[in-house]
Amino acid sequence: MKRKIIYLVCLMLAGSTSCNNLELFPPDQLGAGTFWYSERDIQMGIAGVYARLYNNPIDWNRYLLDHITHCAWGNTSVTNALKSIQSGNLEPTTGGIISETYTSGYKGVASCNIFLKNLPQAVANAKISEAKANEYEAEVRFLRALFYFEIVQRYGDIPLHKKTLNTVNEYMVKQSPASEVYEFIHEDLDFAIRYLPDVAYSTGHAVKGSAQALKARVALFQSDWNTVETVSRELINSGKYSLAKTYWSIFIKREGQKNNPEILFSVTYANPDIRHDAERVLYAYQGLAPMDQFIQCYSTDDLRFKEWYVKMEMNASSFINCFGEVANITNPSLTGWSLLKHTDKYNPETYKTSDFNFRTDNDIIVLRYADVYLMYIEAMVEKGSGNTTDVLALKCMNEIRQRAEISDVSSVSREELRLERQRELAFEGLAYFDLVRWKTAKTVMNALVTPSGQCKFEDHYYTWPFPQSEMDVNPNLDQKSGYL
Repeated sequence: MKRKIIYLVCLMLAGSTSCNNLELFPPDQLGAGTFWYSERDIQMGIAGVYARLYNNPIDWNRYLLDHITHCAWGNTSVTNALKSIQSGNLEPTTGGIISETYTSGYKGVASCNIFLKNLPQAVANAKISEAKANEYEAEVRFLRALFYFEIVQRYGDIPLHKKTLNTVNEYMVKQSPASEVYEFIHEDLDFAIRYLPDVAYSTGHAVKGSAQALKARVALFQSDWNTVETVSRELINSGKYSLAKTYWSIFIKREGQKNNPEILFSVTYANPDIRHDAERVLYAYQGLAPMDQFIQCYSTDDLRFKEWYVKMEMNASSFINCFGEVANITNPSLTGWSLLKHTDKYNPETYKTSDFNFRTDNDIIVLRYADVYLMYIEAMVEKGSGNTTDVLALKCMNEIRQRAEISDVSSVSREELRLERQRELAFEGLAYFDLVRWKTAKTVMNALVTPSGQCKFEDHYYTWPFPQSEMDVNPNLDQKSGYL
């Protein structure tokens, strides 16, 4: 058992894209004779792949991407790299989340490829049924699609590794066109949709609905409206998901994340061993302070406005919480607003915890049903040349608005759809990619004045540069235009 655990750790850690980091080419004999012999080994291998979701820019750090939109101002060292996009200083040498997303994503891909390479051996040794083997493969192919999508939507054309790398030469390849990467992502997701369990999401393991929602999101980024419509409609008609009754049950474990009908996929945590810093950074440190001009997109009677944000004095370090008490924060708000969306605001202990010990195990939501509704609506708006009265689209929109306690609509325009996405999905790491795919990031960002001054978003920032560390070890890569 000890050797199996060691192998699992190796599986979790192997597979960096950079020869400067962890071992890229794990020896074939690793775990020989002691691993890939039982179904338990397969399950441990899958756990190792899921572990790639932790401690990288695609876990709770995804929320920080709202710093490079009009939504918020970042006030921590974690967002320093993102400030380079706001200030016109993005370079291949920019580190932090800009480069870590690339390396972390490829580590995830490599872990998936290692698992998929060894799965047939384990299936044969453990005499697992074909149906169960397909389910295990589908789960990991869903994760590989997720990792690749996180990379390609930021960097565009990227190296495409479809299997485990065994030599340095296999690693040193030119980037593939983004279209080929998307095709590969869709192949993985189609397999996942076919073979994953057709049940509601509940255990932290991907299900059919998870793969359908991700496929719709990928197609949305590609402006493939027919696929968005078809897949999201199928998911809606499945009847397995619905909007949660309260917003807090979606984002706060204590309030009801377990078996929540709105969650389709999340990065799951468990106290005391697996925790994260989201509440500490976003709340105590004011890591994402909402911008006043963004807050104006809400009406004052919108429940989301009332629940997710609190007005403060500029540079204030305290506010009146929901219990009528003075709540202190470590860093002052530089925008006059504080974000409470991901904070357990109805737990009195939240306001008493030292920021040094303020770590929580709320699951981080990657895919949720409200987004599926909004993706379907957008597909119908775009297919309707900027407006829709489609019955299902109106039902979806009005369910979202009714939960927010605002009035129904009888049609949806492109402008209203985009505003509703901003209101509903704010601070979930999606706003930046909306601005990118709508090609409005430059206009929106360059009209923004932050606490550090006027923003300067350049045309080539729509695609991030390859990290210089990758350029140094792979001479076949061509740096992105504008970063030479």
